[in-house]
Amino acid sequence: MSFAIRLLTTLFLVNLTMAFPFMKRGIQWSFDLYPSTQCDGEGDIHHGMGSTGCRADLNSMASAYRLNTIAPGCQVEFFENTMCEQSEISGMIVDLSTGAETCQAPSTKRYGSYQVTCDQGHELKI
Repeated sequence: MSFAIRLLTTLFLVNLTMAFPFMKRGIQWSFDLYPSTQCDGEGDIHHGMGSTGCRADLNSMASAYRLNTIAPGCQVEFFENTMCEQSEISGMIVDLSTGAETCQAPSTKRYGSYQVTCDQGHELKI
């Protein structure tokens, strides 16, 4: 394992000991996308505040995700295609109980896009 990966892993674990480290920086949701179903290799991090439109700016079709954090009132929907069509939904994160820090992979589909929706009452104000 390279020094950079070990350093990043150590820093990540140190941050986990603090309650919701991303919230301190104004981040309401954060997850990593992986090309393999085992979440091997380097993840492609996606994070932000509040709702998004359809995002298809993935480096490649993702086969799995690992959730870092999600604020109450927010949800992430993953889609098989790049247009966030509801008929192509392949996964959803509603809260941390749906797999924080656990590799999650769809049974037969891959992720081509995602969309985040946060309730108006839970939108972060800066």
